[in-house]
Amino acid sequence: MVIRILITILTYCFLGWLLCDIAPEQEYTWYSGIWHGLFFVVNFVRSWFTDALYKAENYTTAYNVFYWIFSILSVLGSLFGSAGGSRRRY
Repeated sequence: MVIRILITILTYCFLGWLLCDIAPEQEYTWYSGIWHGLFFVVNFVRSWFTDALYKAENYTTAYNVFYWIFSILSVLGSLFGSAGGSRRRY
């Protein structure tokens, strides 16, 4: 069970690095705010172990708005999204 959780976390971190690595010198706009917000949990975990950013340093106001909206949705989905699936019986 623990190994399965660890493999899942490592897989998500790899996907976050592959699909959503944040460059500190680049300015990001609203579309990136959505994308970075969706990968918030993954990038936040990555930031504990590496120098990865979980939020861009240079961004527009629209980026900030969409980032927070989708970060909150991402956290809620991570916390409560899988709870319903474990009760299903096939």
